[in-house]
Amino acid sequence: MKKISKKDIARHLRQEQTPAEAHLWQLLRDRQFQNLKFRRQHPIKEYIVDFCCLEIMLIIELDGEYHNDVYQKEKDDLRNTHLRGLGYRVLRYSNKIALENTQIIYDAILKRKEESTPSPLREKAGMRVLSTKKLKPNQRELLLNAGVSFVEYNAISIEPIDFEIPEEIENSIITSQNGAKAFLNAIKKLPLLEERAGVRCFCVGNKTTALLEENNYKVVKTAQNGAELGHFIAKNHKNEHFTYFCSKQRRDELPTILKEARIPCNEIVTYGTHKNEQLFHQEFDGVLFYSPSAVSAFAKANTINIAFCIGETTATEARKYTDQVIVSNATTIESTIAKAVNTLKKLTS
Repeated sequence: MKKISKKDIARHLRQEQTPAEAHLWQLLRDRQFQNLKFRRQHPIKEYIVDFCCLEIMLIIELDGEYHNDVYQKEKDDLRNTHLRGLGYRVLRYSNKIALENTQIIYDAILKRKEESTPSPLREKAGMRVLSTKKLKPNQRELLLNAGVSFVEYNAISIEPIDFEIPEEIENSIITSQNGAKAFLNAIKKLPLLEERAGVRCFCVGNKTTALLEENNYKVVKTAQNGAELGHFIAKNHKNEHFTYFCSKQRRDELPTILKEARIPCNEIVTYGTHKNEQLFHQEFDGVLFYSPSAVSAFAKANTINIAFCIGETTATEARKYTDQVIVSNATTIESTIAKAVNTLKKLTS
């Protein structure tokens, strides 16, 4: 049986809206009030809210008689607390007010808009994005030269894990730069480097490949994501043994493909990731993501409007939280930045 998604539920609720919801929607839709874009029956985390304006982080809920029930009030209070923790202002009104005294709602929206008016700096800078990784100077220049202001922080931090290199490695699988660095650092401490330099590597990402090739390791295959690499190995290297240098939070696609193909694979955990679940009290025109872990860390405390993703694996995670997901042309930070700049310029032109 197909699982019903929140999008399906939201779509059903839009079709079965109450008279009060229908009345207020006719007044707010198509930017009719203060040029603000409202969404109806909008999914946010585990909730579906009646009306939402992401520009000013405002939620409006219309309550029928059953909301007067004590048990329901407790649920509503908990819901409000969670949504406020994500940075939203939550306003609740009875259906009667929505139908007969809309001016009360208008006044509250206007007040929230005035509180959320962008600073002169934002107006001057124009577009603003958030990078979920601290950028290098040349990467910052790509944004600044395009007239895009930005905020940057590390959504995840890397925690090295001690591990032992096996005595024999036929083929290594390395799916990230962090995994490559951990592999190189560990193997340099051991003897017989000449023999180990002959290890064949199977990688995800051009920068992971470049890092290994700089250290004289032969890269047989560079894939865009783990699933692509898994299918390549299953098709072309069925009778070989692999060692996968992975993170503690590694994804399942690649190991599952190898297991189903009955290809031996020894997993060695080389590092873990710690999520920084930071709440941002501002709106961004787009958020730049470079890993699935960064997506889940940011989404834990914030709402994602437009997600710009470094690759399809990261995009798959982002689609759990927004339907506006754009994937870069190449799996590099620079390409992700360029994609965001070009897309936002088109949207605002």
